[in-house]
Amino acid sequence: MTNPGDPTALLSRLDGELADLGARLARVRSDLGVLRGTPFPTTGALAPAAVPGPGPAPAPPSTAAPPSVPPSAPPAGLPAGVAPWAPSGPVRVPPSGPPVPPPPSGTAVWAPPPAAPRVPLRSRLPRLSGARLLAATGTGVTLLGVVLLLVLAASRGWFGAEARVGFGALVGLGLLGAGIVLQRRRADEGAGEGAADPGPVSLAATGLTALYLTVAAAASLYDLLPSVVAVVLALGVAGGGLLLADRWRRRDLALGVVVGADLLVPLVTESAGPLLVALLVVVVAVALPVAARRAWPVLVAVSVGFAALSALVAAGAVGVAGSSPLGVALAVGALLAVGVVAALVLVAAPGADRTATLVAGIAIAAPVLPLIAVAPSLDRPWGAALDVVAVLLLLAAGAVAERGTGRVPATPALVATAVAAAGVLGLQAIPLALTGAAAGGGLLAVAAVLGVLAARTGRTVVLAVAGAFGVLGGVVALVRDLPLDVVVGGDVRPAGALLAMAAVGVLLAAAAGSLLVAVARADLLGGRDRTAVVVGLLGVVGLYGAAGVVVTLALAVAPDRGGFLVGHVLVTISWTALALVLLVRGVGAVLPRVLGGVLVVAAVAKLILFDLVALDGLARVVVFLGAGLVLLAAGTRYARLVTTAAEEPGTLAPHGGDAAQRSSTRSGRGDD
Repeated sequence: MTNPGDPTALLSRLDGELADLGARLARVRSDLGVLRGTPFPTTGALAPAAVPGPGPAPAPPSTAAPPSVPPSAPPAGLPAGVAPWAPSGPVRVPPSGPPVPPPPSGTAVWAPPPAAPRVPLRSRLPRLSGARLLAATGTGVTLLGVVLLLVLAASRGWFGAEARVGFGALVGLGLLGAGIVLQRRRADEGAGEGAADPGPVSLAATGLTALYLTVAAAASLYDLLPSVVAVVLALGVAGGGLLLADRWRRRDLALGVVVGADLLVPLVTESAGPLLVALLVVVVAVALPVAARRAWPVLVAVSVGFAALSALVAAGAVGVAGSSPLGVALAVGALLAVGVVAALVLVAAPGADRTATLVAGIAIAAPVLPLIAVAPSLDRPWGAALDVVAVLLLLAAGAVAERGTGRVPATPALVATAVAAAGVLGLQAIPLALTGAAAGGGLLAVAAVLGVLAARTGRTVVLAVAGAFGVLGGVVALVRDLPLDVVVGGDVRPAGALLAMAAVGVLLAAAAGSLLVAVARADLLGGRDRTAVVVGLLGVVGLYGAAGVVVTLALAVAPDRGGFLVGHVLVTISWTALALVLLVRGVGAVLPRVLGGVLVVAAVAKLILFDLVALDGLARVVVFLGAGLVLLAAGTRYARLVTTAAEEPGTLAPHGGDAAQRSSTRSGRGDD
């Protein structure tokens, strides 16, 4: 029986395996020699090998024994009694010359396909700057001729209105038909529908634009068509043109129709009014399906840009050109609705990239300026209603983009754009719907709600919108709804006005508090220094609102100097009491501890800078005694709690740990 641990048996087995490995390597080398000796084809992936011509016969293979490799010296450190390994026979070395003749004729050998030849840029420039530039020039000149026919003939009284419209329609149909015939001829010649021949494209784009201009002039200049019928016909003309561009797979044709209609329609309309905006909204609507199908978002960007600009001009011309404010408002609202749909469709289209997302944001944001311009021209409830409907539509689009419902993926950039646009319109809607203190209070209430939402979601854009509402509402409160001459100077107002000021003070304190919590807890500003500055400012605003509530209520109860003094005594004592509560709660959390310390500093500063000067008599004594006792109790209680917490590890929250917790919370949510 052979011992498995016998060195001789082990060496014999290894000798056989190495011999087998050497034979395999020899066969691989022979195959590589065959491949190297056969020329590769140059025109195809597979080609028969060349037939060798007559020549000297190959030398017969050598029959001499291959050289043997002498055994090497035994390595150092080998155990005694174990001989070094050596092959049992001579090692066969493969021949070094050309091993095998080429394969016979007819044998297919694989070769990689040749790379596509690169067309130099110089060879393309003449075609781009020559034929296409000439075709574009012809298109522009022809369309200007159509515009002159429709406009100049009307001003000079040439022909009749029906004749002008009929001639324009004939020109458009003829050019469109010529383009289609020429394209079919190119296809029959083998050029294909996607060939880069500018002739059919220029003819078709010119004809379609001429038809669109004719429809617009028939409705606006000549009153031959009702506005609704003109919009329907324009929808058919522009839609047919975009479908033709989609079938031919020609983006230049689609751009020609879109740019031609957007540029020239204002020239054949009587004034910037609802019809003009509606005709341009039609271009956006018909460009959207083709843009999403062919990944041509530039069509939506161009059409939305022209429509928004024309809508802004129409909104500014309300009352000047005699256009209806309600008609312009409805047209602008339709533009926003189409823009929202376009944004969602573009981001949901297959292969949507950053460009599509950027164009989707433009489609949402561009109609906001015309809405802001046209809403004040309506009566107060209708202008506010238009803004509210627009805000709801934008928030719905943001919610869809946030959750990624259906085919629409989650798109944070689109969410931010929709929320920002809704915030801008909301800032206008509240003053249009409310007046007086109710308007300022409404702004502060929205700021408070959005501040809570920002604290819960961690969205920077929500915090920014909440800050905008809070800043505007705070400025209005400081100037008009809760002025300094009442809170600091003791100016007596009617009881109803004082109660309204107290309500504004409550909302101001609530808005400042919610924003403070959102900024401090979520660390949305990305820096301790900036966060501390903003938290300090918000704390001052909140304290002013709370002081305004107490003082105005005291003045409402006792509208004299005594009521003012009592109010400020209660303010100072309430600040110190609130500081005690925050410090007690701040043993296990950093934010209440910091706020409590800030409130103590504010109470002491008010005692020295304001109460010592403004108060007199018994009120001064009461406020100092009351505040001092509360601060003394706060210090005693807080010192005992801190001592107890120090004896129990993990009870006293460190500043660094809390900051790290906020940072980890924010990184878990993800950055906006």
